[in-house]
Amino acid sequence: MRRADAGSDMTATPDAGSLSIIRSTPNDAAGSGFETYIAIDASGQVFAYNGHVDLGTGIRTALTQIVAEELDVALERVTMVLGDTTKTPNQGPTIASETIQIAAVPLRNAAAQARHYLLARAAEQLGQPIDALSIEDGLIRAQSNHSVSYAELVADNTVRLELDDSVALKNVDSYKLVGRAIPRLEIPAMTTGEMIYVHDVRVPGMLHGRVVRPPYAGVDAGDFVGTSLIAMDESSVADIPGLIAVVRLGDFVGVVADREENAIRAAGQLKLSWKPVPTLPDLKDIATALRANPSTPRVLRDTGDVDEALANAATPMPRTYVWPYHIHGSIGPSCSVADYTDGGLRVWTGSQNPHNLRADLAKLMALPEANIDVIRLEAAGCYGRNGADDVSADAALLSRAVGHPVRVQLTREQEHAWDPKGTGQLMEINGGLDANGHPAAYDFATRYPSNAAPTLALLLTGAVPPVAATLQMGDRTAIPPYDYQAMRVIAHDMAPIVRASWFRGVSALPNTFAHESYIDELATEAGVDPVEYRLRYLKDERAAKLVRDVAERAKWEPRPTWMPKDADGDVVRGRGFAYAVYVHGPFPGKAAAWSAWVADVAVNKATGDVAVTHVTVGQDSGLVINPDGVRHQIHGNVIQSTSRALMEEVTFEPSSVASREWGGYPIITFPDVPKIDVVIVERPDQPPLGVGESASVPSAAAIANAIFDATGVRFRELPFTPDRIRAGLLAADEKTKPASPLKKRGLWAGLAALCTAVVGLIVTASPWRPAIAPIAPPDVSTYSAATIARGAQLAALGDCAVCHTAEGGIVNAGGRALETPFGAVMTTNITPDVETGIGAWSYPAFARAMREGIHRDGRHLYPAFPYNHFAKASEADLQALYAYLMAQAPRRQTNPDTKLAFPLNLRPLLAGWNLLFHSPAAFAADPTRSEVWNRGAYLVEGLGHCGACHTPRNALGAEKASLKLAGGTAEGWTAPPLTSLSHAPIPWSEQELFTYLRSGISQFHGVAAGPMAPVVKELSALPDSDIRAMATYLASFTPNAPTHAAQQAMAARLETITSTKPLAASQQGARIYDGACAVCHEPGGPQWFGSRPSLALNSNVHGPSPDNLARVIVEGITQPVNGELGAMPGFAQSLNDRQLTELIRYLRTRFAPDKPAWDGIDTALTAARAAMTK
Repeated sequence: MRRADAGSDMTATPDAGSLSIIRSTPNDAAGSGFETYIAIDASGQVFAYNGHVDLGTGIRTALTQIVAEELDVALERVTMVLGDTTKTPNQGPTIASETIQIAAVPLRNAAAQARHYLLARAAEQLGQPIDALSIEDGLIRAQSNHSVSYAELVADNTVRLELDDSVALKNVDSYKLVGRAIPRLEIPAMTTGEMIYVHDVRVPGMLHGRVVRPPYAGVDAGDFVGTSLIAMDESSVADIPGLIAVVRLGDFVGVVADREENAIRAAGQLKLSWKPVPTLPDLKDIATALRANPSTPRVLRDTGDVDEALANAATPMPRTYVWPYHIHGSIGPSCSVADYTDGGLRVWTGSQNPHNLRADLAKLMALPEANIDVIRLEAAGCYGRNGADDVSADAALLSRAVGHPVRVQLTREQEHAWDPKGTGQLMEINGGLDANGHPAAYDFATRYPSNAAPTLALLLTGAVPPVAATLQMGDRTAIPPYDYQAMRVIAHDMAPIVRASWFRGVSALPNTFAHESYIDELATEAGVDPVEYRLRYLKDERAAKLVRDVAERAKWEPRPTWMPKDADGDVVRGRGFAYAVYVHGPFPGKAAAWSAWVADVAVNKATGDVAVTHVTVGQDSGLVINPDGVRHQIHGNVIQSTSRALMEEVTFEPSSVASREWGGYPIITFPDVPKIDVVIVERPDQPPLGVGESASVPSAAAIANAIFDATGVRFRELPFTPDRIRAGLLAADEKTKPASPLKKRGLWAGLAALCTAVVGLIVTASPWRPAIAPIAPPDVSTYSAATIARGAQLAALGDCAVCHTAEGGIVNAGGRALETPFGAVMTTNITPDVETGIGAWSYPAFARAMREGIHRDGRHLYPAFPYNHFAKASEADLQALYAYLMAQAPRRQTNPDTKLAFPLNLRPLLAGWNLLFHSPAAFAADPTRSEVWNRGAYLVEGLGHCGACHTPRNALGAEKASLKLAGGTAEGWTAPPLTSLSHAPIPWSEQELFTYLRSGISQFHGVAAGPMAPVVKELSALPDSDIRAMATYLASFTPNAPTHAAQQAMAARLETITSTKPLAASQQGARIYDGACAVCHEPGGPQWFGSRPSLALNSNVHGPSPDNLARVIVEGITQPVNGELGAMPGFAQSLNDRQLTELIRYLRTRFAPDKPAWDGIDTALTAARAAMTK
C-alpha cells in the first residue's frame, strides 16, 4: 500500500541521478528509516518537503521562497510538498504559529546544505575556487564564464546527505526572494477551479457513506461514551435503494450506499435506541462551572510578596474575566475519502495534523503506520481541529466494512456539534494600585479545561478509553508582559468539560483579554493615558517600539481620564488599545510575533449593537518572508477575532451542544468587517517568527477597552452581544440613579356529545346499508382517451393521490394515516386491484361512496373521506373520475384497518352523523352569479373540497356551515380563513389567489407549505380557466379587495416599518435570524432562488397562533410546489426548542409589530417535533 519514497515526486527516473538531504530516523514508524527535506532530480527540479500544511496561511509560498532563496533558483523550479505522510517529515501538527519559526528551519538548512554541496561539486568540475563561483537559477558560473547546472551536477549519481543543522546560511543582505511580496502560488489554481479540494476527490469504485452520531453531542469523556447504543433496527432502512451496508461498532454507526442521496436518506431514517445521556454542568454560567471543575494549581511565577502588597493596596481592584466556548466554524462540513485494501489504507483528508492522524488510524484499524498513507488536500478553512480527523476515521471504518473506497461528508449539524470546541476560560485577577498610582500587585489565576480531544472513532468504538485527560495548556501568554514587582501567576490545570481542542490563539487570547483589559483599568483608575501607562511598565524596548509605532500610526490622542463622548443620535464612539506577544508551546514557551491593536468602535446605546469600524494593527515578526503573506494573515486574524469578540458563543443543552447551525452560532459577515491598517515593523536582522495567530491575541481586549472608552462601562465577558451591552449599560445607569422613597372544551366532551347524538338518532337513521355486488374489472377500452384525461384532472383537483399514497409508497395504493381529532384514519387502496383495491367496484358502488360515504360492502366511511364535498360533483365528472381510476395499473397492497376508540369504532353510528350533517345533493348553480363564479364554486365546494380544511368544525367533526371557509385545521396545521376574516396583512385579491394557486407563491402572502404544497402541485394539472374560476369564487368572500397598486403600496409600507430590528425583540432571536434566515428573507437582499418570501407580508407570521410558523421552521419546505421556488431547510436538528422559541418570538415582534405576542410557542414546537416522528 505504501507509495514510493520521497523521490517519487521527481520527474526524472531514480537511475538518472538525484541529490537528497535527509535526516535518519531509525525508529520511524513509517518504516523508511529517514525523512527527506530537499530532493533535486536530474532535470534540475527541486522538491521540498515539510510536514505541516497550508491552512490558507500562505506557508506554501513562504516555504517556497525560503527554499528558492537558499538554493538560488527561481520559484517555479521548486515543488513544495506539504503534509503527505508518505513523503514528508513528521513535524507534528500544524499549530501554534510554528511553521515558519520552527518547522521551516531544517528545510532552510537542507536547502543551504544542498547549495554548498553543489557549489563544491561545481568548483571541482570547473576547476575554480568556490568563492569565484556565482549561482543564478540553478546555473553555477565561473568567472571564466564556464558554467554547470544543478541538473548536470546530480546526473548519474544518487546522493543522500545527512542533514547538517549547523550549516552556514546565506547572508540576509544577499536575499533576492525572501522579503519580497510574492503572490500566493496556489491562488491561480483556486480561482480557475483547477485546485482539487478534498470534497472533490473521486476514485474508481467509490461508494458514499454517512455517519449517525450519538445523542451526547460534543461530549467525549465518561463511561457512557462508546456504550450507549441499545439497539439498531436495520429494517427501518430496508426500503432505501442502493443501500450497501449498515455498520455498527460500539457507538459508531454508519451507512454506505451507492449514491450520496441514498446514504443521506439512510442516515436520517435509521432507527436507533440509546441509553439516557448524563447532563452537563450548567455552562450558561462558565465562571461557576470552571470554578467547580476539579483542578490542580500550578505556579508559573511568584515574585515579591504578593499577599502583603495586596493587603497594603490603596485601591484594591479584584476583577474577573470570562471567555466563552467557540466553534471552529468551517464553512464547509468536513469530508474524507478512504480506501482500505490488502491490509493497507489510503486516506484523502483535510486534516491539519496528517502525521498524528496516521498514528490514530493505525490504532483504530490495527495496522502498522507504514501501511497507512494520509494525503492532505485543501479543505474548508479552520485554525485548529475541526471535524477533519474524525471524518477521516469514519471513512476508514466504512471502507474496511465494505471493501471499497468510501467518501464520507459530515452534516452541518454534526460539524458544529462534534467539532472539538475552543474551550471556555476563566481569568481572575486580584490587584490594585498603591498610593502613587503604580500597580500594587498582580495575582493572576487562569482556568482552562484541557483540549486533548481524541479522534472520535477511537472513543466510539472503544479503541481507547473515554478518559478526560488533563493537559497543561492554560499557560500560553499567562505571564503578563509588564514589570509588576509583586506578581503571582497560577494555572489551574483541569480536565475538559466538553470535547475541546486547539483553536487559534489557544489560551493566549483569553489570558491576554484579561491582562490587557486589566492594565487599561489600572490606567483609568490612576488617571494616566492607557498607552503611556503600558510604556511605563513595558521593559522590552522591542515591544515598546511597536506600541509607539502603532499609536503613532493610529493618531492616538492621550486620554488620561474617561470623558463622556459626543453622541450621534444613539451612537457613541471610542478607541481601545491592547498589546501582546503570543507565547506558544509548553511553558515557558516560545515567543511568536509581537502585535498591538488600536480598535475603533461605534456603540448604539439604545440597541446595544457594537461595530468595530477600524483597526490599526502592528506586528513585529522578525525577518518577514513575504510581506503580502503577513498582511493577509493579519487581516484574517482581525476578521476572525473580531467575530469571536462580538458574536461567537457556543450554547449548550443539558447533555449536549446546542449550537448546531449558523443561526445558533452567527459569525461576522462582510458588511461588518472593519477597515484594517497594517503596520509591519521591519527587522531583517532577526529570525522569522510565527504570524499565524499573533495578530488575534490583543483583539478582544482592544475592543473591550474601546467599548469602555465609548460608554464608560467595562465589559469583562465575551461576546459583546447587544443583549450583554444593553444589560451592562442599563445596570450602570441604575447605579447612578438616586434612590427612590378560558377554559377549552376538550376532546372527551366532543366524544360524549357524539355518543349522545348518535344514540338519540340511531332509532331513526339507517345504520346498515346493503352491499353492492362485485364485478369483473371494466374494460378500459370502453372509455375514451378524453374521458380518462378529464378524470386525471379531476383526480388532481380532489387530491386523490395526496391522501391515498403513503410516504414513499405506491401512488393511490393507500396506507397513509390521516390524523383527525378522533384518531388516525387509514386511507384505502384506490387502484383497480380486485382483491385489495377498487377493481371489483361497479360505477354505482363508486358513486355511492362518493355521494353518500358508503363502502361497496355497505360499511359507512369515516368523513375524513370528504364525501360531503364529493357529493356535489356532477354525474359526468364522477364517471370520468371512475374511468381514470380504473385505467390505472392495479397495485396489490393490503393496508392496516382504521382503529378508533370506542364508540367511534362502531361505524353504524355514522348514520346519525350523516342524518345531521350530510346532504348527497349535487351542486346547484346560483343564477344570480356569473358562469365563472359558479364554475369556481363547483370546483371549490365539490371535488376541490377546500372547506374540508379551511372551515372550522363543531364538536362532532362536522363543518360549521355558517362559517364557510373561515379557517380550520389540517394534519396539525392551521388552515387560514379564505374570507375577509383572513389574518394576512394584505387582503387577498383575485389575481393574487390565481397566482398562488397556479405557482405556489404570492408576493404579498408567502409560499405554499405543509399540506397546501401538494395541493397546489396537483392543481398544475388543471387549465388556467379552472384556476381563474376558483380564484374568482374565493375572492368573492373578500369584497373591496385592494388593487395591485394598493397592495404594492401596502407591502412597501410594511417592509419599511419592519426593516430595522425593534428594541423589544429578542436579541438571541435576532442573532439566530441573522445566521439562519436573513440570507433568504431579509428585506432588500438578493434573490437566491425563484422567490424571496417577505416575512413582513407572510400570513403565518401575522396569524393568531404560532403553529404554522413552528411547523415550517422545524420541518422546512423540502418539496416545494416547483423547483424554481427553492427549498427551505428544516431546523429540527440544528436548533433546540429554546433557540426556536427565541427565533419565533423575534419574527413575531419584528415582522408583525401590530400583533400581540404569541402564547403557546412551546406547545406548537412540541407538536411540530411530534409530527416529524409520525
